[in-house]
Amino acid sequence: MGGVDRRTFLAWLGSTAVGTGAVGWLSSGSAAAAERATVDAGLTVLTGATLIDGTGAPPVPSATVVLAGERILAVGRNRDVPAIAGVRVVDLAGKYVVPGLWDVHTHSSEIATTFPPMHLVYGVTGIREMRGSAETHDVWARIQRGELDGPSMVIASKVLDGPDSRNPFSVPIVTEEDARQAMAEAKADGADLVKVYSFMDRQTHAVIAREADRVGLRIAGHSPSPIPVQDAIDVGQLSIEHNYGMHLSTSADRDEYFAQLEQMPDDADDPNWWGWQASTLEREAFRTYRPEFAAELAGRLTERGAWHVPTLAVESSISRHPSKHLENPELVELMERFMPRSLREEWVTWIGAWPPWTPEREAMELAYFDAKLQLVGDIAAAGGNTGTGTDTGVAFVFPGLATHDELELLVRAGMSPMRALQAATRDAARCAEQEHVAGTVTAGKRADLLVLDADPLADIRNSRQIHAVVARGRYLGPAQRQEIFDELEQAAQES
Repeated sequence: MGGVDRRTFLAWLGSTAVGTGAVGWLSSGSAAAAERATVDAGLTVLTGATLIDGTGAPPVPSATVVLAGERILAVGRNRDVPAIAGVRVVDLAGKYVVPGLWDVHTHSSEIATTFPPMHLVYGVTGIREMRGSAETHDVWARIQRGELDGPSMVIASKVLDGPDSRNPFSVPIVTEEDARQAMAEAKADGADLVKVYSFMDRQTHAVIAREADRVGLRIAGHSPSPIPVQDAIDVGQLSIEHNYGMHLSTSADRDEYFAQLEQMPDDADDPNWWGWQASTLEREAFRTYRPEFAAELAGRLTERGAWHVPTLAVESSISRHPSKHLENPELVELMERFMPRSLREEWVTWIGAWPPWTPEREAMELAYFDAKLQLVGDIAAAGGNTGTGTDTGVAFVFPGLATHDELELLVRAGMSPMRALQAATRDAARCAEQEHVAGTVTAGKRADLLVLDADPLADIRNSRQIHAVVARGRYLGPAQRQEIFDELEQAAQES
């Protein structure tokens, strides 16, 4: 154990974690597992905090979490840790330990000096980057080598879309051969999943799903505009991002809406093209929303092992005219402190390109956002699978911070603080297909933790009261977090 008093440590661990469980340990590795543990990075024992482990179990006071290298070795209640050479003991009395947070819909991770460390310093220890590139994979490799501060990453393919896509980053899929070639490239690039977009028809979507399954990948992303969400799930889509198609698919007039989309022109240059008109119809459809249809959709999500990632952080942001962001001193300060100059200029230019909204448009967009909250709450209440994503990378949706916004909005939508916290930990890890290594504070999983100064179950806003972050076993206390903040500010000013 390289500097660790092996005999004393194993004796302590064995006497408390193995056997009768008289000291109330919740789960643990055995002494044999401890012998095999990779502890080159050292042993750390976190003691005294209240543990909210992400499983849904009641909070555990005076908990002890033993970390060996990048893994959690044991979890229990015993605070009495003897002085053992080579073992670091961190007293967290009065604190709260929760699993590290996940954001399963992010962008811009290739901005390496800003986005990855900003996720991490705010307690986001895992992300799903939804537009992969060679630069994204390089960033993840640098994080794994310890050269860059950042979260663990699951990386999507390039964005795949229909032949008339209006997404400048997309790869158009016109034929089955295009789909097969896209899958071959995704596998060669090391993609963990395939990202699909809005502007494809039913046949193209089905072909992409089939070819992805053939090479062992799942598809995730937007529900294509002319397809009911239920149908996208049925052909194997792992997650439905944002709220696109959600109100069309839960409207009392859903059959009529989708029939109308099917009858619209296929020509993307036609102002009545279905790709242009879908969002307009969505803003009509929420007024004929039926909660029973949302409950039905929740059941479909659960049955198919699929997920809704509502990205309420970005939905809230765009429910007001973008110019409002520049009137918010707190948001402007965050932008100027942490965002690179080129990105700041890009955001301001983007905002300036928006035409003014009428008072009627402003009222409609706010009402539409309230309807999204209701739908998300109804799906959750019916047991539907929901994970946290933010669409970080969009103007004024800040990495890391936006996940805390998402938590607050999920509670506003009707989730309990516990359920919202699970959406950002256990459930988001399941959505990212990482539940075997992340999402709960469980022996054997990756040592990704968030230490809070206040109880998030009493007030979900306490998720922002961060004392420390543990990422792959590395403990970032107040001083280390401040160093990262300082580096973020320096990088922003030097860019």
